[in-house]
Amino acid sequence: MSSPSSTDGGSRIRVQGGVITTITLDRQERGNALSASMLDELMDALASIAGDLQARVIELRGEGKHFCAGADVGDVSESAAGGARYGSGFERLLRAIEEHPLPVVARVQGAALGAGCQLLAACDLSVAAHTSTIGIPSAKLGLLLDLEKIQRMVRTIGVAHTRELLLTGRAVGGAEAALWGLVTEAVDEEDLDQATAALTQAVADGAPLSVRGSKRGMRAILDNPGLNRLDHEEVFAVHDSAAAEALASEDIREGILALGQKRPPHFTGH
Repeated sequence: MSSPSSTDGGSRIRVQGGVITTITLDRQERGNALSASMLDELMDALASIAGDLQARVIELRGEGKHFCAGADVGDVSESAAGGARYGSGFERLLRAIEEHPLPVVARVQGAALGAGCQLLAACDLSVAAHTSTIGIPSAKLGLLLDLEKIQRMVRTIGVAHTRELLLTGRAVGGAEAALWGLVTEAVDEEDLDQATAALTQAVADGAPLSVRGSKRGMRAILDNPGLNRLDHEEVFAVHDSAAAEALASEDIREGILALGQKRPPHFTGH
């Protein structure tokens, strides 16, 4: 968490478009702590990228020394009502990441605490420096997470690890976070850019219909405990339609041709 301040002084979110579209948190003087206005900016950025036909993957990063030091204490502790508004707004952001058609890959250096840790749990993939500090210090601050956020952590790292984070406030490094499944990969800090670029490029090189459909399918499984075709026919119908579209696509023919010719495929999303 940052020290109390809710004065942003202009936009704190930068977006660089492309096949790999980058969203950068840029509030370095507060460790990229998320203010209420930044939540709105991030929502707008995600909505805009969803309509970009060129984009295939989103990289989420923080400028400077830290990924995200948490929520803005000034916005969260302003009042009980203000804290509740922030919490609901942040939950909408986390769901927007989870439900975005494109995979979101986090690049993590320095602190990923509180809201920063919860961002990691919502992202699809992530690369963290071994030297990063990841955790949720709510017990040390007197805060209580919304039930949805606790539920998300349990789904991501399991009950035992969530208990440890929330009941003790202990932070972990990148390597331990990777062992827990909170991040995809942990690397030395000097290798962070290269490893993140390799991971995002691997996603971008995949067939868009397959990548997007797989993310949507995994979301359906997570959102529907006990998913089965008999009781959730409409969920299966959506996925079956996407699978049929992929099977009839130009990309599947390109993939098979490239395999036979022993060359990288060039997918177009059609």
